[in-house]
Amino acid sequence: MTDTPAAPRLFRLTTFTMFAVGAAVALTVLLHLVLVGHFAEKQGQREAELRVQQLSWQMRDSLNRVVASAVEDVQLLAELPQVRSFADADASRGVLESLQRSFPDYAWIGIANREGTVMAATGRMLEGVNARERPWFAAGSQGLRATDYHPALLLNKVLPKTADPWRFVDVAAPLKDETGAVRGVVAVHMSWEWARRRARELLTPALREYGAEVLVVRADGTVLLGPAALVEGRIDLPSLRLAQRGESGALREQGPDGKTYITGYSRTGAAGNPATLQWAVLVRHTEEAAMAGVRQLERRMIVLSALMAAILAGCAALLARRLTRPMDALSRAIEGAAQAGERGLAVGQGVDIPVVNGFHEVQVLSRAMRELVRSEQGHRLALETMNQQLESTVAARTAELQALLRRDTLTGLPNRRALMEMLPEALHRAARSRQCCALLFLDLDGFKGVNDTHGHEQGDELLRQFSTRLVSALRKTDTAARLGGDEFVVVLEGLNDAGDARHKAAQLLPLLDAPYALAQARVSVGASIGIALHMPDDSHDTERWMVRADGAMYAAKRGGKGTIALAPVVTKAG
Repeated sequence: MTDTPAAPRLFRLTTFTMFAVGAAVALTVLLHLVLVGHFAEKQGQREAELRVQQLSWQMRDSLNRVVASAVEDVQLLAELPQVRSFADADASRGVLESLQRSFPDYAWIGIANREGTVMAATGRMLEGVNARERPWFAAGSQGLRATDYHPALLLNKVLPKTADPWRFVDVAAPLKDETGAVRGVVAVHMSWEWARRRARELLTPALREYGAEVLVVRADGTVLLGPAALVEGRIDLPSLRLAQRGESGALREQGPDGKTYITGYSRTGAAGNPATLQWAVLVRHTEEAAMAGVRQLERRMIVLSALMAAILAGCAALLARRLTRPMDALSRAIEGAAQAGERGLAVGQGVDIPVVNGFHEVQVLSRAMRELVRSEQGHRLALETMNQQLESTVAARTAELQALLRRDTLTGLPNRRALMEMLPEALHRAARSRQCCALLFLDLDGFKGVNDTHGHEQGDELLRQFSTRLVSALRKTDTAARLGGDEFVVVLEGLNDAGDARHKAAQLLPLLDAPYALAQARVSVGASIGIALHMPDDSHDTERWMVRADGAMYAAKRGGKGTIALAPVVTKAG
């Protein structure tokens, strides 16, 4: 006995799958690198937003502290006797100049009487000048007030020239006598230079290198502090609108110059407090500068990812080729068998599934497919036979259903649907034979009384007997149909004239008038018949034909029931 040679040991698909899993892991690492880059960008943006938000808060707090300090100084001045009385101008001036030496940003400090005349001022500037029309005087007369950023009108002529134009923020308070009456106003004009200096101190050289900017904006959108191109111009930004509503935070927005900025925003002052100033503080720098480090990291990661993708793609291509070669051979054999089956060739006629080596799993699969294909033809023939039987059964059932749809379930006569399909055919036959045809519209007389007296079941039996008598009195070429209820229609063909139709209707009346033997009683009902004659040259309008017959039937009922009425003939070339 000869031993079957042992099959060569084959690599399992599992082994190669491990290589594929390794490639998938490498790809996952690459995706992780992409995700890390994504989250690095998000983190970089969050850090940039937090940085500008904190700078905005610092600038806001610094502005609030300076204005609050000036408010406290003016409150203190208003309580000093030398200032309240201002009778001794020299003494009052000495107090004012002492405060100015302590705070050089106070460009001018002055006292005006109730008429607005400046009585004492630092450096004797504007003494004797009437300041009644100046905003600080009007505001200070009402109480402790801070007056918003404004240019120097009177002081610009007496103050020394500087690189930046003189701009002021004023704080004023009323001077009251012992009775509480206002006898004057004391005011401090703070040079805007302190705000410019604070903005320079706030931005480190690194931030300035990145293009960071500090903007202080008034309620009307006027830029008080910021880049020279924007100062004293108006802007409208999302961050500005948020800050003006009292909110603080940071966002990404498009600037008027078309650049994208990351902007921190906040608002100074307190709503409803006239001794504070409500400015929007915006600190921003371009997104390009803020995200420069992240962009550099992204570029490095893209280069690394591309390199890894190229290496993995080469490995995957080699691995896929090794994996798919046996499967390709098996699939070609299966396709050949399928095509042979489509051509009607039997299994074994030069077409078979070979045993494919390469992987253990492919070898087992090819053997199983070989047996499957050999049995496929038998199953296919059985299915084709079954399909033919099913198609025949469905066709028969469909024909039965179509017949049921055209039959009245109570009497077995054709129903309205069948009648409307038959009428055009009858008209065409009349046109070809050049003979008349007639439509008899029958309605039972007294049927409702039978229904009411003996019940609906007896009424249905009456209708069945009526239809049987009606059909028995007709020729094979004639057709009877039930429209519904107690209405019936008869189509008479092959007539010579209206007399033939009336004669046939007259024959029907005595037959239909004879008593009917029901289960519970014998009843007699009559019938009213309306006749509509169709001439060979009349229009083939079935609806109109039905309406004429129906109208004639009602005319018969009006004539006393149990009678016949003929509709007028209306001839129209069709």
